[in-house]
Amino acid sequence: MTSYFLGHDIGTGEHKAVIMDCEGNILAVSTRKYVTYYPKLGWAEQKPEDWWKTIIGTTRELLKESKINPSQIKSLSFSTHMVGVLPVDKNIKPLRHAIIWLDSRAEEEADEILGKFGVENLLNLVGGLPGGKDAVSKILWLKKNEPETYRKTYKILDVKDYLIYLLTGKIVTDYSCASVRGTFNMGKRVWSEEIAEAIGVPVSKYPEIKESTETVGTLTREAAEKLGLKEGTVVVNGTGDVTAACVGSGAVERNRSHLYLGSSGWVGVILGNRLMYADRGMGTICSADPENWLLVAETESAGACLKWFIEQFGLEERVEAEKRGVSVYKVFDEKAAKTMPGSGKVIFLPWLYGERSPIPDIYARGGFLNISLSNRKEELMRSILEGVAFNFKWIIEGLSEVNIEPKELNAVGGGALSDLWLQIIADVTGKEIKKMVDPQQASSRGAALIAAMGINAIKGFNEVAKIVKTEKIFKPREEYIETYENLYENFKESYEGLSEIFTALNSE
Repeated sequence: MTSYFLGHDIGTGEHKAVIMDCEGNILAVSTRKYVTYYPKLGWAEQKPEDWWKTIIGTTRELLKESKINPSQIKSLSFSTHMVGVLPVDKNIKPLRHAIIWLDSRAEEEADEILGKFGVENLLNLVGGLPGGKDAVSKILWLKKNEPETYRKTYKILDVKDYLIYLLTGKIVTDYSCASVRGTFNMGKRVWSEEIAEAIGVPVSKYPEIKESTETVGTLTREAAEKLGLKEGTVVVNGTGDVTAACVGSGAVERNRSHLYLGSSGWVGVILGNRLMYADRGMGTICSADPENWLLVAETESAGACLKWFIEQFGLEERVEAEKRGVSVYKVFDEKAAKTMPGSGKVIFLPWLYGERSPIPDIYARGGFLNISLSNRKEELMRSILEGVAFNFKWIIEGLSEVNIEPKELNAVGGGALSDLWLQIIADVTGKEIKKMVDPQQASSRGAALIAAMGINAIKGFNEVAKIVKTEKIFKPREEYIETYENLYENFKESYEGLSEIFTALNSE
C-alpha cells in the first residue's frame, strides 16, 4: 500500500495543506482563510480556535479530494508562523487571543530588555536584539499589562506548540521556533535562564524542545475522529514557516539561498556556523536541519502590498477576474506588464506595517513617491512589484556585508506564481531567480517532507534537493540595469528623508 504524508502550513492569513507521496508529488491541496484582528494601533491577534477549525476542514477536504484511504497517511507535520505568544492555563485552554508576529505593541519592553543586557551580551546569548514585535518583549508586556492573565498562565506557547497539543496531548516545540523567541540560549540550545531571571518568567513556562523531524506523539482518538484520520497516526514535530519554506524550496545545502514571496517575504541562506550579526534586521536561527543554521532577513510586507492595493483600489480588476474565472493577481500582472520597467519613475515604499529588514523600524510606513497627473494606474501597480524588489535588493546588499553573495535564489511562496514579479526581482537584484515547482506550496511541502523524514520514508535533508524541482529560471536583463539602479538609490534615500516623519506620525 502506497504511503502518503500530510503537511499543514498555518500562514498569517491562510492555511494551506497538502498530501504528498515519497517522491515529493503533491496529490491534493486545500486552503482556508482566517481573520487577523487589529484591536489597537500596532496590535495583531488571532483566535487559536480558528487555526484548529482550518486543520479539521483542510484535512477532511484533502482526504475527500484525493480519495486516499486514511490508513495510507503515515505521518503529518506542521509549518506555522512564529514569534507568537499564546498563554494557556493548566488545562491548556487559551487565556486570550494569540498575539502574533506582526504585533508591535512591546517596544517599551524591548528597550527595557536591551537596557538590562546590552547589545553585545544579547547577540552572544540569543543571537539578536529585541524589538517591539519579538516574543520576549511581548511576554514581558503580558506580564506587566495583563497580570491576571499571567497569573493563570501555565505555559506560553507558539502556534505550532498549541496545535501539536490538540493532536497528541504533548507540549513540545522545535528548535527553529524556540530560537526566534529571544528566550533561547543559542550557544547551549536551551531556554535561557539569564533571560528568564531578567524578565521574571521561569523557563518552566515554555515547552520542551525537540528536533523538527522527531516524532512527538500520535493522534489521539478525539483528534483522529475530528480530522477523519486513523488513531495512532504519527505526528512529527515540524518547524516554523521560514524554515519549512527553506526545506520546501529545496535550498537546504550549505550556502544555498531561497527567496520567499508570501504576505511577508524573506531571503534565507543555509550556513554551517552561527553568524553573529544583527544589523539590517538579519539574524541566524536554528534551521529544520540540526546540522545547519539559517540566516534570515525578513521583510514584513511583500504580497500583503498587492493584497492591500487590490482590496482598496482594485474593484475593476476584481470584477474582471470574476468574469474571466481567473485569479485577480493574474489580472494585476497583466495590467502591470503593460507599462515599462521603472513605472514612469513612480517609487513604491512597501513598509505598510513597519519593517524588520533591511530597516528595523516599527514606525516605517508605505507610500507612492513621485506621482504626477500623467501617471496611470498600471504604473502604480508595477511600482508595487518593483518596490518590493528594491527592498529585497537592499536585503541582499546586507548579506554582502558579511561576505555572503548568493548567485541564485530558489523562489517560493504565492508571489512566485508571478513570472512578471520574478523577472523584475532578477532585473533589480542582478541575481538568477529559480521558480520552484508548486511555489505556493513550499511551506506545506516542507512540512510534508519533514513528516516523511520523521518516519524515515525520506532519508534525511540531503535527499530534499533531489526531490524539489525547478520549473523556470529568470536571468537579469542588462538593458534595464541602469533604470533600476537609479530608482533603487532614490528608494533608499527616501527612507533616510522620511524616517523621522514616520516616527513622529506613528510613535503614539
